[in-house]
Amino acid sequence: MKEKTSLVAALIILATPANVVATSYVGLYCDIESAETDDGRQVTGECYMYSEKYGELEGAETEDGESVSGECYRYSDRYAELEGATTDSGESVSGECYFYNIPRRTR
Repeated sequence: MKEKTSLVAALIILATPANVVATSYVGLYCDIESAETDDGRQVTGECYMYSEKYGELEGAETEDGESVSGECYRYSDRYAELEGATTDSGESVSGECYFYNIPRRTR
């Protein structure tokens, strides 16, 4: 029985990668790209991640300088979509943001 337990433990160790890579998105920014208002004005800025999945827009504005507020929701390692984003005048904003230079850490 002891040999069987040792064999199982050895298989688990061999099946586990030497460096498990994980990423924390808290505190990271994604760059807003391909975002626009309902009337077609381009939106630029960033989204600051306050959790692993959600973030708040920061410094986001339309091409003519109108402020944009709202959130972003992360769908993958590099991609998030704007959610509930609106201009100061209440116009809806849709689009995406992307993570660049994501720091990796090992556990």
